[in-house]
Amino acid sequence: MKKCILILFSLILYCCSSSKEVSKKTNHGKFEIVNTPLVVENDTIYMNELRFYRIQSALDGMKLMYENYGNWNKKVDGKHQQNINRIVWSDINLQNEIDEKFTVVADGKETMTDYFACLMVFDSNGKDCFNPEHPIKKN
Repeated sequence: MKKCILILFSLILYCCSSSKEVSKKTNHGKFEIVNTPLVVENDTIYMNELRFYRIQSALDGMKLMYENYGNWNKKVDGKHQQNINRIVWSDINLQNEIDEKFTVVADGKETMTDYFACLMVFDSNGKDCFNPEHPIKKN
């Protein structure tokens, strides 16, 4: 009798439990290209960054680059936050179809108002690859 009640109870729980439908169309990542100012020797220049907002840590961009391209070439002071250094990978091949080396800078910010990881990409001539006028974007 106890076994029958246990089976009946399990069946009732199974039938009454809710199920969650998982959609493949759900966008789990939010990103955008943001034009940001950078002060260099009393001049302000604007650079484009690819920012990722739904992240675990501001260091996620750095982790992504390390896992795919290995050790970085140098660290420099952070642009967005003093306690997060920018990490730079130089002379890396990002696209097999293009015989060009790129420089990638990974940075990020974790504050009460902003929480993102970002990447900046420059071609071998030092031009911003996220600039809408860059030749790679026109291909």
